[in-house]
Amino acid sequence: MAEKIIMPQAGQDITEGRVVKWLKAEGDTVKKGEPICEVETEKVVFEVESPADGILLKIIVPDGGKAEIFSTIGMIGSPGEKVDEQELAGAETKKEGVDISDIRRRLEKKGDSGAAAIKISGRARKLAEEMGVDLAAVEGTGPNGRIVEKDIMKAAEEAAETKSRISPVARKMAEEKDLDIGQMQGSGPGGRIMKEDVEKAMAQKAAVSTKPATAPARGPKVVKEILPIRGVRQVIFERMHQSLQQTAQLTITMEADAAEMVRFRKMLGQGPENEAIRVSFNAILIKILARVLEEQPRMNASVEGDEILLWESVNLGVAVDVEDGLLVPVIHDANKKDLVSIQKELDNLAERAKTRKLVPDNLRGGTFTLTNLGFLDVEAFTPILNPPETGILGVGKIIQKPVVENGQITVGQRMMLSLTFDHRIVDGTGGGRFLRRVRAYVERPYLLLAA
Repeated sequence: MAEKIIMPQAGQDITEGRVVKWLKAEGDTVKKGEPICEVETEKVVFEVESPADGILLKIIVPDGGKAEIFSTIGMIGSPGEKVDEQELAGAETKKEGVDISDIRRRLEKKGDSGAAAIKISGRARKLAEEMGVDLAAVEGTGPNGRIVEKDIMKAAEEAAETKSRISPVARKMAEEKDLDIGQMQGSGPGGRIMKEDVEKAMAQKAAVSTKPATAPARGPKVVKEILPIRGVRQVIFERMHQSLQQTAQLTITMEADAAEMVRFRKMLGQGPENEAIRVSFNAILIKILARVLEEQPRMNASVEGDEILLWESVNLGVAVDVEDGLLVPVIHDANKKDLVSIQKELDNLAERAKTRKLVPDNLRGGTFTLTNLGFLDVEAFTPILNPPETGILGVGKIIQKPVVENGQITVGQRMMLSLTFDHRIVDGTGGGRFLRRVRAYVERPYLLLAA
């Protein structure tokens, strides 16, 4: 009997995934446990293993296609075996454009998995009931995707606007042809989208699909290459835009004397071979940030509606450069871990990021982020917040430069610290105190060894 290849749930809040590419073609022989395709959820790409020995009978979701979790994306069976079409009835997939709200609605009907998929504040739930908003159609912008009041208001406004700007016949046609209503220009009264407008969009889409794949000329310029915005890069586009639109970001800088931190790191790596400790500057900085965030919890916070949530957990995200963009794996409860444990976890996360072995939960739950561009010889920069976090610390290269100490010019080892924070939550003076405390630990890292 044919075996289903299922879209896995690679994280507790994940509701859909995208097939990046199939590693096998229909008709190929596969073995149980062998990687058969690559799947992407949010910023993570990982391999799906074959559930059985046999032949890849059918690929249901093609490269680039999306599917809800637990749905069927392919079938494996014996040579010559026919695929029962009824077995595929539950797949319910759609290439590049699956309706996430519809997925959540169906998950909610299933019971436990749906309950975990929708997180909402009490005020937002009450407002949704008053305004008749379907929660399954709302995208949450609060911590960990939680739905807050502004999300309900936005959903209600969009529903009213969408309903009024397109005729019922035009809407049905657009949905059947998978057309984006938001990209259409209406010719009806008040710009309302009519049947003729949808037909025009259909014709334009057909013309584009049959156009030769040549570099288009744009005025006096010729396009060398067109790069689609999708996958990791699409998530970065959305997150960075969201960050700048929804927060009041302020960046302040301080120069720190890094000589003692350099010496501290060197001393940890000396001594008998079985006692030497290898730690990176990032591990030391994470430990420093964890300590300061405990001392000044206002920076370890998020905004939800009209409330500021101060988090008990100190979860430090560390920006890692990978081939497709930037990933920020998270070290959870960093304030409860020593330097050696932090370094081991850093090494593990970095390796998993570069080999695409991370799972979505490795990227979730961060309360503050560290980004270090010193390895690229960058001395100072302005980091952008990673929503819904309140702060991010940017660290530059440690450089030798002339400094004045006790009235004498000497050669010092200096490092720039750039703190970007949400000015709605933390005032400039609060940000200054936080950064000054970080600098104090950088200049006297031995204080980390104190309880």
